[in-house]
Amino acid sequence: MGDASRRFFVLGLMIFLLGGLVAYQQARVSTGQRPVILKVPGLLEPRVLEEPHLERYYRYCGHREPIPLPAGVKWNWADKEEMNLLFPPAEGWRITREEEHLVIIQEVDALCPADAPRRHLAVKDGLVAIYQGPAGSLGPLMRVTNLKVASLPPSWREKIENDQAEFNSEQEVLEALDSLDEFRP
Repeated sequence: MGDASRRFFVLGLMIFLLGGLVAYQQARVSTGQRPVILKVPGLLEPRVLEEPHLERYYRYCGHREPIPLPAGVKWNWADKEEMNLLFPPAEGWRITREEEHLVIIQEVDALCPADAPRRHLAVKDGLVAIYQGPAGSLGPLMRVTNLKVASLPPSWREKIENDQAEFNSEQEVLEALDSLDEFRP
């Protein structure tokens, strides 16, 4: 029996060494490739460990501002599924990674609070129009006046056509339009 035990021991040792050699060779051949990780659903799902940065992106002006966690939401190391429930893409939420930080952005069709009170003049169908937001923004059309751009003095016409007729408030726009009343047809 001693001879048989020794044979099994030597055979087992050879299989072990051969397995180690195969593993070493496989590791050398597949350098640069990412390992394949098998994932069993429900077991050890990857979780976000750091608290994300929340931001709101205003499409009309292109500005971003930090926002607090929505009311009732507690940060508890959520996984991807929980993140999609907390921040649904249908409500404009987008989850990205920027500079090693998790960033959750809500995109809204609006101007940021700083740009919302601003106004600018632009041309619409040959008439002077008032738009909400700074010049060059995609803010909504407030109203179209009955002032023809062609009847304005060259300095005002250039300002309006070159997106330079910008005002900080509705009141400033009304004062500027009052000064242009003499050019109404």
